[in-house]
Amino acid sequence: MITDEQVLALEQAAIKIPSSSFKEHELADYLAHYMSDMGLEVEMMEVQHPTQAGKKSRQPIGRLNGTGGGPNLMLNGHMDPGVEMNGWTVDPYGAKFENGWIWGMGAHDDKGGLVAAICAVEAIKRSGAELKGHILVCPVVAHKYGGAGTRALVKKEVLPDYCINMEHSANTIANVCVGIVMVRIKTSTPDLFFRYSPEAKARYFNAIEQQCEIIRRLGTSLEPLPPDNWLRFTPHPELPGFPTLTFDTIHKEHYYYPSYTGMSTRECEMCFQIRTVPGQSLENITADVKQLLEGIKAEQPNLQYELTIPASGQDDPWYMEPMDVPKYDPLVVALAEGQRIASNKEPTVGGALRIGNVGDGNILSALGIPTVQYGPGDIRIYKEWPTPDERVKLGDLVIAARAVAYASWKICG
Repeated sequence: MITDEQVLALEQAAIKIPSSSFKEHELADYLAHYMSDMGLEVEMMEVQHPTQAGKKSRQPIGRLNGTGGGPNLMLNGHMDPGVEMNGWTVDPYGAKFENGWIWGMGAHDDKGGLVAAICAVEAIKRSGAELKGHILVCPVVAHKYGGAGTRALVKKEVLPDYCINMEHSANTIANVCVGIVMVRIKTSTPDLFFRYSPEAKARYFNAIEQQCEIIRRLGTSLEPLPPDNWLRFTPHPELPGFPTLTFDTIHKEHYYYPSYTGMSTRECEMCFQIRTVPGQSLENITADVKQLLEGIKAEQPNLQYELTIPASGQDDPWYMEPMDVPKYDPLVVALAEGQRIASNKEPTVGGALRIGNVGDGNILSALGIPTVQYGPGDIRIYKEWPTPDERVKLGDLVIAARAVAYASWKICG
Protein backbone atom coordinates (compact mmCIF):
# COMPACT_ATOMS: atom_id res chain seq x y z
CA MET A 1 0.00 0.00 0.00
CA ILE A 2 3.08 2.30 0.08
CA THR A 3 4.92 3.07 -3.17
CA ASP A 4 7.98 5.09 -4.09
CA GLU A 5 5.84 7.23 -6.41
CA GLN A 6 3.33 8.08 -3.69
CA VAL A 7 6.00 9.07 -1.17
CA LEU A 8 8.07 11.04 -3.68
CA ALA A 9 5.08 13.05 -4.89
CA LEU A 10 4.05 14.12 -1.39
CA GLU A 11 7.64 14.87 -0.32
CA GLN A 12 8.26 17.07 -3.36
CA ALA A 13 4.96 18.88 -2.87
CA ALA A 14 5.80 19.60 0.78
CA ILE A 15 9.32 20.87 0.00
CA LYS A 16 8.02 23.24 -2.68
CA ILE A 17 5.87 25.09 -0.11
CA PRO A 18 7.99 27.44 2.08
CA SER A 19 6.99 27.07 5.73
CA SER A 20 9.18 29.16 8.03
CA SER A 21 8.16 29.35 11.68
CA PHE A 22 4.76 31.05 11.97
CA LYS A 23 4.48 31.06 8.19
CA GLU A 24 3.34 27.44 7.90
CA HIS A 25 -0.26 28.23 6.87
CA GLU A 26 0.08 27.30 3.18
CA LEU A 27 1.66 23.92 3.96
CA ALA A 28 -0.88 23.37 6.74
CA ASP A 29 -3.72 23.90 4.26
CA TYR A 30 -2.14 21.57 1.71
CA LEU A 31 -1.66 18.75 4.22
CA ALA A 32 -5.15 19.28 5.63
CA HIS A 33 -6.69 18.84 2.17
CA TYR A 34 -4.48 15.81 1.49
CA MET A 35 -5.51 14.09 4.73
CA SER A 36 -9.16 14.95 4.18
CA ASP A 37 -9.06 13.52 0.65
CA MET A 38 -7.64 10.26 1.96
CA GLY A 39 -10.54 9.92 4.38
CA LEU A 40 -9.32 11.34 7.68
CA GLU A 41 -11.31 13.69 9.88
CA VAL A 42 -9.38 16.96 9.87
CA GLU A 43 -9.52 19.88 12.27
CA MET A 44 -7.53 23.09 11.79
CA MET A 45 -6.06 24.67 14.90
CA GLU A 46 -4.74 28.21 15.32
CA VAL A 47 -1.53 28.70 17.28
CA GLN A 48 -0.54 32.04 18.81
CA HIS A 49 3.06 33.23 18.70
CA PRO A 50 4.56 32.84 22.20
CA THR A 51 6.02 36.37 22.33
CA GLN A 52 4.42 38.48 19.57
CA ALA A 53 0.80 39.34 20.29
CA GLY A 54 -1.52 38.95 17.31
CA LYS A 55 0.90 36.83 15.30
CA LYS A 56 -0.34 33.32 14.65
CA SER A 57 -0.14 30.30 12.40
CA ARG A 58 -2.23 27.15 12.01
CA GLN A 59 -1.79 23.40 12.04
CA PRO A 60 -4.04 20.50 10.99
CA ILE A 61 -4.99 17.54 13.15
CA GLY A 62 -5.86 14.49 11.06
CA ARG A 63 -7.72 11.66 12.78
CA LEU A 64 -8.18 8.08 11.63
CA ASN A 65 -10.85 6.86 14.01
CA GLY A 66 -10.81 3.42 15.54
CA THR A 67 -13.80 1.54 16.88
CA GLY A 68 -12.84 2.27 20.49
CA GLY A 69 -11.26 0.32 23.32
CA GLY A 70 -7.67 0.58 22.11
CA PRO A 71 -4.79 2.99 22.76
CA ASN A 72 -4.48 6.17 20.71
CA LEU A 73 -1.27 7.01 18.84
CA MET A 74 0.03 10.43 17.76
CA LEU A 75 2.38 10.88 14.80
CA ASN A 76 3.97 14.27 15.38
CA GLY A 77 6.39 16.28 13.21
CA HIS A 78 7.12 19.95 12.61
CA MET A 79 6.37 21.80 9.37
CA ASP A 80 8.94 24.57 9.86
CA PRO A 81 12.43 23.63 8.67
CA GLY A 82 15.14 23.45 11.30
CA VAL A 83 17.54 26.25 10.28
CA GLU A 84 17.28 28.26 7.06
CA MET A 85 20.78 29.05 5.80
CA ASN A 86 22.57 30.57 2.83
CA GLY A 87 24.99 28.57 0.68
CA TRP A 88 22.65 26.22 -1.16
CA THR A 89 23.96 24.81 -4.46
CA VAL A 90 20.45 23.80 -5.55
CA ASP A 91 17.07 25.52 -5.22
CA PRO A 92 16.04 24.88 -1.60
CA TYR A 93 12.40 24.80 -2.71
CA GLY A 94 12.96 23.00 -6.01
CA ALA A 95 12.57 19.47 -4.58
CA LYS A 96 15.24 18.14 -6.92
CA PHE A 97 15.22 14.33 -7.26
CA GLU A 98 18.40 12.73 -8.54
CA ASN A 99 20.10 9.37 -8.01
CA GLY A 100 17.60 8.40 -5.33
CA TRP A 101 18.04 11.62 -3.30
CA ILE A 102 15.47 14.37 -2.71
CA TRP A 103 16.95 17.83 -2.02
CA GLY A 104 15.24 20.71 -0.28
CA MET A 105 14.62 22.81 2.80
CA GLY A 106 13.21 20.51 5.44
CA ALA A 107 13.74 17.41 3.29
CA HIS A 108 14.19 15.40 6.47
CA ASP A 109 13.85 18.07 9.17
CA ASP A 110 10.90 17.49 9.46
CA LYS A 111 8.96 17.32 6.20
CA GLY A 112 10.34 13.90 5.34
CA GLY A 113 9.13 12.49 8.65
CA LEU A 114 5.71 14.02 8.20
CA VAL A 115 5.42 12.62 4.69
CA ALA A 116 6.35 9.15 5.96
CA ALA A 117 3.72 9.41 8.72
CA ILE A 118 0.95 10.57 6.39
CA CYS A 119 1.74 7.89 3.81
CA ALA A 120 1.73 5.29 6.60
CA VAL A 121 -1.76 6.25 7.71
CA GLU A 122 -2.96 6.48 4.12
CA ALA A 123 -1.82 2.88 3.64
CA ILE A 124 -3.74 1.72 6.71
CA LYS A 125 -6.84 3.56 5.52
CA ARG A 126 -6.64 2.10 2.00
CA SER A 127 -6.05 -1.41 3.34
CA GLY A 128 -9.36 -1.39 5.18
CA ALA A 129 -7.72 -2.66 8.38
CA GLU A 130 -9.89 -2.08 11.43
CA LEU A 131 -8.37 -0.27 14.37
CA LYS A 132 -9.53 -0.03 17.96
CA GLY A 133 -7.54 3.07 18.88
CA HIS A 134 -7.39 6.36 17.00
CA ILE A 135 -4.36 7.58 15.05
CA LEU A 136 -3.71 11.32 15.23
CA VAL A 137 -1.53 12.86 12.51
CA CYS A 138 -0.23 16.19 13.83
CA PRO A 139 1.94 18.37 11.57
CA VAL A 140 2.85 21.11 14.05
CA VAL A 141 4.16 24.66 13.77
CA ALA A 142 7.12 26.43 15.32
CA HIS A 143 9.51 23.74 16.49
CA LYS A 144 12.11 26.52 16.49
CA TYR A 145 10.10 28.33 19.18
CA GLY A 146 10.44 25.48 21.64
CA GLY A 147 7.67 23.36 20.18
CA ALA A 148 4.94 26.01 20.27
CA GLY A 149 2.64 23.89 18.10
CA THR A 150 2.96 20.78 20.25
CA ARG A 151 2.54 22.85 23.41
CA ALA A 152 -0.70 24.19 21.89
CA LEU A 153 -1.89 20.60 21.38
CA VAL A 154 -1.16 19.85 25.02
CA LYS A 155 -2.99 22.98 26.16
CA LYS A 156 -6.01 21.88 24.13
CA GLU A 157 -5.69 18.39 25.67
CA VAL A 158 -4.99 16.66 22.35
CA LEU A 159 -3.16 13.91 24.20
CA PRO A 160 -2.47 10.36 22.96
CA ASP A 161 -1.48 7.22 24.81
CA TYR A 162 1.66 6.88 22.66
CA CYS A 163 3.60 9.15 20.30
CA ILE A 164 6.12 8.77 17.50
CA ASN A 165 7.92 12.09 17.05
CA MET A 166 9.04 11.99 13.39
CA GLU A 167 12.45 13.62 13.88
CA HIS A 168 15.34 12.62 11.63
CA SER A 169 17.27 9.74 13.18
CA ALA A 170 18.48 7.72 10.16
CA ASN A 171 15.48 5.50 10.97
CA THR A 172 16.96 4.51 14.34
CA ILE A 173 14.58 4.44 17.30
CA ALA A 174 15.56 6.97 19.96
CA ASN A 175 13.81 5.89 23.14
CA VAL A 176 16.29 7.95 25.16
CA CYS A 177 17.00 11.67 24.57
CA VAL A 178 18.63 14.49 26.48
CA GLY A 179 16.65 17.41 27.86
CA ILE A 180 17.52 21.09 27.86
CA VAL A 181 17.30 23.92 30.37
CA MET A 182 18.40 27.52 29.81
CA VAL A 183 20.03 29.39 32.70
CA ARG A 184 20.17 33.18 33.04
CA ILE A 185 22.61 34.90 35.42
CA LYS A 186 22.71 38.68 35.80
CA THR A 187 25.63 40.24 37.65
CA SER A 188 25.83 43.82 38.88
CA THR A 189 28.30 46.18 40.50
CA PRO A 190 28.00 49.60 42.16
CA ASP A 191 28.88 52.77 40.25
CA LEU A 192 32.54 53.65 40.20
CA PHE A 193 34.14 56.61 38.48
CA PHE A 194 37.78 57.04 37.56
CA ARG A 195 38.21 59.11 40.72
CA TYR A 196 37.32 56.65 43.45
CA SER A 197 38.08 56.22 47.11
CA PRO A 198 39.79 53.12 48.49
CA GLU A 199 36.51 52.24 50.21
CA ALA A 200 34.57 52.40 46.92
CA LYS A 201 37.15 50.32 45.06
CA ALA A 202 37.06 47.69 47.80
CA ARG A 203 33.36 47.15 47.05
CA TYR A 204 33.88 47.00 43.29
CA PHE A 205 33.83 43.77 41.25
CA ASN A 206 33.36 44.46 37.53
CA ALA A 207 30.13 42.86 36.27
CA ILE A 208 31.88 41.36 33.22
CA GLU A 209 34.68 39.96 35.38
CA GLN A 210 32.08 38.40 37.65
CA GLN A 211 30.67 36.56 34.64
CA CYS A 212 34.18 35.47 33.64
CA GLU A 213 34.72 33.94 37.06
CA ILE A 214 31.37 32.17 36.87
CA ILE A 215 32.19 30.81 33.42
CA ARG A 216 35.56 29.59 34.66
CA ARG A 217 33.88 27.64 37.46
CA LEU A 218 31.12 26.21 35.26
CA GLY A 219 33.38 24.64 32.65
CA THR A 220 33.83 24.61 28.87
CA SER A 221 31.17 24.52 26.15
CA LEU A 222 30.43 21.06 24.72
CA GLU A 223 32.89 19.33 27.04
CA PRO A 224 31.31 16.47 29.04
CA LEU A 225 30.77 17.43 32.66
CA PRO A 226 32.35 14.87 35.02
CA PRO A 227 29.96 13.28 37.52
CA ASP A 228 31.95 14.53 40.52
CA ASN A 229 31.84 18.19 39.40
CA TRP A 230 29.43 20.93 40.48
CA LEU A 231 26.42 19.37 38.67
CA ARG A 232 24.81 16.29 40.20
CA PHE A 233 23.76 13.51 37.82
CA THR A 234 24.03 9.80 37.14
CA PRO A 235 25.65 9.05 33.76
CA HIS A 236 23.28 7.35 31.31
CA PRO A 237 24.75 4.50 29.24
CA GLU A 238 22.81 5.58 26.12
CA LEU A 239 23.97 9.20 26.38
CA PRO A 240 27.76 9.10 26.72
CA GLY A 241 29.35 12.51 27.07
CA PHE A 242 26.30 14.16 28.59
CA PRO A 243 25.34 16.35 30.30
CA THR A 244 27.11 19.28 28.63
CA LEU A 245 26.77 23.04 28.77
CA THR A 246 27.01 25.71 26.08
CA PHE A 247 27.43 29.44 26.63
CA ASP A 248 24.94 31.17 24.34
CA THR A 249 24.80 34.93 25.02
CA ILE A 250 26.43 37.65 27.13
CA HIS A 251 25.32 41.31 27.18
CA LYS A 252 26.70 44.46 28.80
CA GLU A 253 25.72 48.07 28.08
CA HIS A 254 27.94 51.18 28.10
CA TYR A 255 26.85 54.78 28.48
CA TYR A 256 28.76 55.83 25.33
CA TYR A 257 26.59 53.64 23.08
CA PRO A 258 22.87 53.02 22.42
CA SER A 259 21.31 50.47 24.76
CA TYR A 260 20.33 47.19 23.11
CA THR A 261 18.98 45.40 26.17
CA GLY A 262 17.51 48.07 28.44
CA MET A 263 19.84 47.04 31.26
CA SER A 264 21.77 49.62 33.22
CA THR A 265 25.47 50.10 32.61
CA ARG A 266 26.14 48.41 35.96
CA GLU A 267 24.68 45.06 34.84
CA CYS A 268 25.90 42.15 32.73
CA GLU A 269 23.71 39.22 31.71
CA MET A 270 24.69 35.74 30.53
CA CYS A 271 22.61 32.82 29.27
CA PHE A 272 23.83 29.28 28.91
CA GLN A 273 22.17 25.94 28.31
CA ILE A 274 22.58 22.56 29.92
CA ARG A 275 21.76 19.41 27.96
CA THR A 276 20.51 17.11 30.72
CA VAL A 277 20.22 13.36 31.19
CA PRO A 278 17.36 11.30 32.66
CA GLY A 279 17.21 11.60 36.43
CA GLN A 280 18.09 15.29 36.56
CA SER A 281 15.32 17.58 37.81
CA LEU A 282 14.80 21.32 37.53
CA GLU A 283 14.95 21.61 41.31
CA ASN A 284 18.29 19.80 41.56
CA ILE A 285 19.84 21.78 38.69
CA THR A 286 18.73 25.06 40.25
CA ALA A 287 20.21 24.03 43.59
CA ASP A 288 23.48 23.01 41.93
CA VAL A 289 23.91 26.31 40.07
CA LYS A 290 23.04 28.28 43.20
CA GLN A 291 25.54 26.30 45.26
CA LEU A 292 28.27 27.08 42.72
CA LEU A 293 27.43 30.78 42.81
CA GLU A 294 27.33 30.88 46.59
CA GLY A 295 30.72 29.15 46.66
CA ILE A 296 32.16 31.96 44.56
CA LYS A 297 30.48 34.56 46.77
CA ALA A 298 32.01 33.01 49.88
CA GLU A 299 35.45 33.63 48.36
CA GLN A 300 34.59 36.94 46.68
CA PRO A 301 31.86 38.69 48.69
CA ASN A 302 31.43 41.45 46.07
CA LEU A 303 29.79 38.99 43.69
CA GLN A 304 26.24 40.24 43.10
CA TYR A 305 24.05 37.94 41.03
CA GLU A 306 20.45 37.26 40.07
CA LEU A 307 19.67 33.70 38.95
CA THR A 308 16.71 32.67 36.76
CA ILE A 309 16.05 29.02 35.83
CA PRO A 310 14.52 28.41 33.33
CA ALA A 311 15.92 31.56 31.74
CA SER A 312 12.55 32.95 30.58
CA GLY A 313 10.59 31.85 33.64
CA GLN A 314 8.45 28.79 34.35
CA ASP A 315 6.86 28.88 30.87
CA ASP A 316 10.20 28.98 29.06
CA PRO A 317 9.58 27.16 25.75
CA TRP A 318 13.14 25.87 25.67
CA TYR A 319 12.85 23.96 28.92
CA MET A 320 12.41 20.29 28.02
CA GLU A 321 12.85 17.34 30.31
CA PRO A 322 14.97 14.39 29.16
CA MET A 323 13.08 11.30 27.99
CA ASP A 324 13.69 7.63 28.67
CA VAL A 325 11.24 4.95 27.52
CA PRO A 326 12.09 1.30 28.31
CA LYS A 327 13.08 -0.85 25.35
CA TYR A 328 10.34 -3.31 26.31
CA ASP A 329 7.60 -0.67 26.01
CA PRO A 330 4.94 -1.75 23.47
CA LEU A 331 5.64 1.31 21.30
CA VAL A 332 9.37 0.61 21.08
CA VAL A 333 8.75 -3.09 20.39
CA ALA A 334 6.16 -2.38 17.67
CA LEU A 335 8.30 0.21 15.88
CA ALA A 336 11.36 -2.02 16.08
CA GLU A 337 9.36 -4.85 14.50
CA GLY A 338 8.17 -2.49 11.78
CA GLN A 339 11.69 -1.26 11.08
CA ARG A 340 13.00 -4.84 10.90
CA ILE A 341 10.29 -5.87 8.43
CA ALA A 342 10.55 -2.71 6.30
CA SER A 343 14.35 -2.67 6.05
CA ASN A 344 15.15 -6.37 6.37
CA LYS A 345 17.81 -5.36 8.91
CA GLU A 346 18.07 -5.41 12.67
CA PRO A 347 16.78 -2.10 14.11
CA THR A 348 18.92 0.21 16.23
CA VAL A 349 17.25 1.23 19.49
CA GLY A 350 18.78 3.76 21.88
CA GLY A 351 20.16 7.30 22.03
CA ALA A 352 22.08 6.63 18.80
CA LEU A 353 21.58 9.31 16.15
CA ARG A 354 19.41 11.61 18.26
CA ILE A 355 22.11 11.95 20.89
CA GLY A 356 22.36 15.52 22.13
CA ASN A 357 19.14 16.56 20.37
CA VAL A 358 15.72 17.43 21.73
CA GLY A 359 12.42 17.35 19.88
CA ASP A 360 8.74 17.98 20.38
CA GLY A 361 8.55 14.43 21.70
CA ASN A 362 10.24 15.62 24.91
CA ILE A 363 7.17 17.75 25.61
CA LEU A 364 4.81 14.77 25.46
CA SER A 365 7.18 12.43 27.27
CA ALA A 366 7.27 14.84 30.21
CA LEU A 367 3.52 14.20 30.62
CA GLY A 368 4.12 10.48 31.02
CA ILE A 369 3.24 9.62 27.41
CA PRO A 370 5.61 6.93 26.03
CA THR A 371 7.34 8.66 23.11
CA VAL A 372 10.14 7.84 20.71
CA GLN A 373 11.93 10.01 18.18
CA TYR A 374 12.23 8.29 14.81
CA GLY A 375 12.46 9.38 11.20
CA PRO A 376 14.37 9.40 7.91
CA GLY A 377 17.47 11.49 7.32
CA ASP A 378 21.07 10.95 8.39
CA ILE A 379 23.02 14.06 9.42
CA ARG A 380 26.31 12.11 9.29
CA ILE A 381 26.42 12.74 5.53
CA TYR A 382 27.18 16.42 6.19
CA LYS A 383 30.36 17.99 7.52
CA GLU A 384 28.26 19.83 10.10
CA TRP A 385 24.62 20.23 11.04
CA PRO A 386 22.60 22.37 10.46
CA THR A 387 23.70 22.89 6.85
CA PRO A 388 22.51 23.95 3.41
CA ASP A 389 21.89 21.30 0.72
CA GLU A 390 19.67 19.22 2.99
CA ARG A 391 18.68 15.95 1.32
CA VAL A 392 17.15 12.58 2.08
CA LYS A 393 17.06 9.20 0.36
CA LEU A 394 13.70 8.24 -1.09
CA GLY A 395 14.33 4.67 0.04
CA ASP A 396 14.69 5.82 3.65
CA LEU A 397 11.40 7.71 3.44
CA VAL A 398 9.65 4.59 2.16
CA ILE A 399 11.16 2.39 4.88
CA ALA A 400 10.06 4.90 7.53
CA ALA A 401 6.52 4.99 6.12
CA ARG A 402 6.27 1.19 6.14
CA ALA A 403 7.73 0.89 9.64
CA VAL A 404 5.33 3.50 11.01
CA ALA A 405 2.37 1.88 9.23
CA TYR A 406 3.19 -1.44 10.88
CA ALA A 407 3.75 0.11 14.32
CA SER A 408 0.53 2.15 14.10
CA TRP A 409 -1.48 -0.94 13.16
CA LYS A 410 0.20 -2.96 15.93
CA ILE A 411 -0.49 -0.35 18.61
CA CYS A 412 -4.00 0.67 17.57
CA GLY A 413 -5.22 -2.49 15.83
